[in-house]
Amino acid sequence: MIDKSPRRAIPLNIRRIRWQQITFFQGLNVVFEHVATALADDREKWILSFAMFLGLGQAVYFSLLAQPSDYLLFFALLLAAAGLWLSRHHVIAFFCCLMFAAAILGGVVVQAHLYRLQGPVLLKPVYVEDLQGKILSAEPRDGRTRLIMEPAHIDGLDDEQVPDRVRISVLGDVVARPGDGFAGKAKLFPLSVPETPGDPDFARNLYFDGIGATGFALGQSFQIIPAHDATLGEYLSGLVENTRLTIMTQINAGLEPVKAGLTNAILVGERGGVPPDLAEDLRKSGLAHLLAISGLHMGLLCGVVFFVVRFGLALVPSIALRHPIKKWAAVAGFVIGALYLLLSGATVPTQRAFVMTAIVLFAVLMDRRAISLRLVAIAAITVMVLRPDAILGASFQLSFAAVTVLVAFYQGRGALLIAGQRDLPLWQRAGRYLFVLLVTGVMVTAVTAPIIGFHFGRISFLGVISNLVAIPLMAFWIMPCVVAVLVLLPFGLQAAALAVLSPGLDMLIGLAHFIAGQDWGLWHIAQPSALAVICALLALLWVLIWQRRVLWPIAIVPMGAAVIFVITAKTPDLLIGGDQKDWALVRDDNDGLTFNSRASSFHRDIWNARFGTGFDAKISADQRCEFERCWLKKNGKVIVISEKISDPFYLCRHADVIVTLKQDFPKHVRKSCTRSPLVIDDDVLWWQGGVAVYLENGQAPAHYETVRQTSGNWPWIVIGGR
Repeated sequence: MIDKSPRRAIPLNIRRIRWQQITFFQGLNVVFEHVATALADDREKWILSFAMFLGLGQAVYFSLLAQPSDYLLFFALLLAAAGLWLSRHHVIAFFCCLMFAAAILGGVVVQAHLYRLQGPVLLKPVYVEDLQGKILSAEPRDGRTRLIMEPAHIDGLDDEQVPDRVRISVLGDVVARPGDGFAGKAKLFPLSVPETPGDPDFARNLYFDGIGATGFALGQSFQIIPAHDATLGEYLSGLVENTRLTIMTQINAGLEPVKAGLTNAILVGERGGVPPDLAEDLRKSGLAHLLAISGLHMGLLCGVVFFVVRFGLALVPSIALRHPIKKWAAVAGFVIGALYLLLSGATVPTQRAFVMTAIVLFAVLMDRRAISLRLVAIAAITVMVLRPDAILGASFQLSFAAVTVLVAFYQGRGALLIAGQRDLPLWQRAGRYLFVLLVTGVMVTAVTAPIIGFHFGRISFLGVISNLVAIPLMAFWIMPCVVAVLVLLPFGLQAAALAVLSPGLDMLIGLAHFIAGQDWGLWHIAQPSALAVICALLALLWVLIWQRRVLWPIAIVPMGAAVIFVITAKTPDLLIGGDQKDWALVRDDNDGLTFNSRASSFHRDIWNARFGTGFDAKISADQRCEFERCWLKKNGKVIVISEKISDPFYLCRHADVIVTLKQDFPKHVRKSCTRSPLVIDDDVLWWQGGVAVYLENGQAPAHYETVRQTSGNWPWIVIGGR
């Protein structure tokens, strides 16, 4: 029966209830009913939340101080399975149990990879008189060549102590192919742990690459032995490497050095030819993502191939009317994308971009929507399963944060902006395109700003403007020319394509240099708490995924937690490097860092980015350094830093913090100290790694934490030979 009464229809009787007349629990029940209805109606979005909590589980796993027990993970999986079964008739409870199961599965995936990677790692530096192995890859970099090899013999190590893979650097541009042999002298080191608590952990990525040691060849005392009986895999790897070298050679011959270096970075992933000043300009201008082959490059390349092939086939009526040319174009795009993956060296960002692009093209083959949040989630899950350590990297976080916000925008209100463009004049379509590009640029900058600030310590607000010019330049000029270079190069006709490409590169380089010169558009920020960034991203992703407003208040929980973590986070006042050489004092009000005079530029850059300072502070009037000893002062506490000491009793009476970099502080002196100073000596730095010192105001004693305490006991953390 149809209600024909004139009164206004009310979809839910609950709206008639006056909130003043119901109890708290009745109101809570109403809220739960609305949330359950929203979750049930959008069940297709559950996979998006599943991907989010899978990544959260992996991040929590890596934040632990040691590998959890298999029994604990198994019990958690059983608990999640039981919860799913018992809550199968209750939407909210079932959703919560599913997300808990996703987080536990994230930890299980990491655990499985660690069992797969159970190989030896080097425990202490060694001089190797005879290092022999088979080369897996060779990458020219800044006048050196980086080799990754499978060592067959390392002089001085037993067979069970030899790592599965070793990465060494040799002088000069060495001609080496996968499958070739290496023999020579080298010095090898354990994987490089964080220099101080809170620094980037480069050792983790190397360990997940299967590398157990790094080092360098001693001078020219090595030999590259050409392979004679290469396997099929080695032959194909050598073929790909030869093709890469041929492409780089032809590009170097056809373009100026700066342009050639940029083209090689875009085309084959070789960034060694990019001058440092140009790389810095690209970073300052927010265009550094152009140097790393990622989703932008892969998407543009495959997109150009897709549309060119489809357009060419559409010109032949007998083919266009009888065959699925759209699917044929998708296959062509996939093949070119796979070749691009091989030519670029198959780095982790490129693999992730290829997975994403392949899923989109597969959706075209299956007559599904090519771009959707569901496909973004599937691509993210695929990457997290294949390479779980990627979840902690800036590349993964920036790529999927940007893609998620773009897809969510174009599936929502953005679709209204681009609808009906075919009926508009050309100038209106161009204006709307630029407006949409500006809006999406602002959105991507806002979403990625906390990630960029956390990893790099600076945010380019002018990056919106630079990308507004650079992305169309890449899409309509540079990448089509790159495709033309690849097509024409086998016939020796690439000169024409390179000539057209050159002005586009000039515009890109000039844009980066101009934007980088605007210092007011670059904001240096101190590294926020990792927990704060994770919670903020969870809140943001939740709002992007669940666009029903009834579910938005749930995001208040992680956002509130992010605010709490920001407020309660403590910043160290003094950093002592685990190399027992470098140190840095944080000036008052975070006004720069005071370094020791011989601090390496590498540590300066990392620590300046971490504290959001773009400069080194000079020694102030109340501080002095003389005879390899520095007297510093902060928060009313006197700090003494020295390599060695000859007067421990004097220091004991006048210093609140004593740092002896290369000598143990005498224990009998420490026991007789009346001032009870905080002592950090060679014993602490050798066995515990770098130190972060916290100097409390007032009479509260200073305290410190070490890399061992914060990084835990993971296979890739080697400090003091253990």
